Amino acid sequence: MQILKWLAGLSLILLLIVSPVWAVEQGNVQWLEPAETPAFKKAIAPVPLKFPQDFGPHEDYQTEWWYYTGNLETETGRPFGYELTLFRRGLTTGEAEPGSLWRSNQIYFAHFTLSDIQDQNFYPQERFSRGAAGLAGAQADPYRLWLDDWSIEATSPEQVQLQAKGEEVSLDLTLSLTKPVLQGDRGYSAKGSEPGNASYYYSVVQQPTTGTVTVQGESYPVSGSSWTDHEYSTSALSEGTEGWDWFSLELDDGSALMLYGLRTADNNTTPESNGTYISPEGKVMHLNREDFEIDVLKTWKSPQSQAVYPAKWDIAIPRLDLNAKVSPLINNQELLFSTTYWEGAVKLSGSRSQQVIKGKGYVELTGYERSLAL
Repeated sequence: MQILKWLAGLSLILLLIVSPVWAVEQGNVQWLEPAETPAFKKAIAPVPLKFPQDFGPHEDYQTEWWYYTGNLETETGRPFGYELTLFRRGLTTGEAEPGSLWRSNQIYFAHFTLSDIQDQNFYPQERFSRGAAGLAGAQADPYRLWLDDWSIEATSPEQVQLQAKGEEVSLDLTLSLTKPVLQGDRGYSAKGSEPGNASYYYSVVQQPTTGTVTVQGESYPVSGSSWTDHEYSTSALSEGTEGWDWFSLELDDGSALMLYGLRTADNNTTPESNGTYISPEGKVMHLNREDFEIDVLKTWKSPQSQAVYPAKWDIAIPRLDLNAKVSPLINNQELLFSTTYWEGAVKLSGSRSQQVIKGKGYVELTGYERSLAL
């Protein structure tokens, strides 16, 4: 995943509410920045990532997110998909200015979605808050992320509990942690050719998951697998980059595959687009842009936003002798929030070394309703 440029716009909208220093004079907003504001750090080279410390926040960097998705099913095979993501956006570095308990220099956003595959219903929700007065926050020891009553929390060194509740749906899940996978170059993930246009990025894949999802008042015990991404940086999209297509795929043989293409205005992908294959034994193979091909076989037009999204893909990775087709489990998994994008549960089928492969995962598609370069 790459930096969500719309976070900057939302930060400005919310700055009056959460900024540590502001004033209004004669009806005009006047920002009262400190005389010297330390700059946010940038990801400029690989650094050692240490766990469990790096599960927590990195407030020296401006933007950060913790991203959980998974595919689940009941004992009878009824399928569900879910996403629970917490975003942090720093307004200034360091501690917030002293004063009111409501004062903060951190904004938090959260997205929660549930895909009811059987009934073809999609339930998206968004929240935001300041990182003050206990309303929202992130910590490493013990590991905990929260925004209101949506939470991601370690219940032991090996397990994490996810809880989120909306008007029509809720979830309560327990994930068993697996070993973190460092993306890119030892966790350093370049997103553009400019110095510092990169992030620190790791994933936790194939996490056994059990718990309960509730839809319209009816609860379903479920089990399945979850994927976690954690990424932080002070970065932006390179000029001419419209958006990205990002795949997190978990195969039935225990392997996993992450691919992303940073998409340009002429519908090509940038050289920084890449991926990672994790074998069932946990061996990691990094994939460069030339190692894979992703062709769009079908599209879907949103009746709400009128955006036209890819809706079926052919993926070929010659290095792995892998060919697969990926398609949504529900076409309409579009999030019409402060920004509009598509993020949803998908299925995979194909072959590797002439052996049948199947799996499920999630795909994120941005920049289709409008370019993120605008």
